[in-house]
Amino acid sequence: MVEMKKINMMWGISLLVIGVATMILASARIAGIELPDIVVVMIGIVELTALPFFAFSTVKKMADRK
Repeated sequence: MVEMKKINMMWGISLLVIGVATMILASARIAGIELPDIVVVMIGIVELTALPFFAFSTVKKMADRK
């Protein structure tokens, strides 16, 4: 039970991080704001760091569902 809480927390946080980072990049592009390259790279690194956690927790959630 405790492990499932941790998996759900990891899934939620990683989804939130990926979503916020994507929204920052997309809204800046839609608004025509040119972000500095270092900011885009940092946001990309954050997204790529959160992606394995999201994938792992999603697989664990699906495996525990059955």
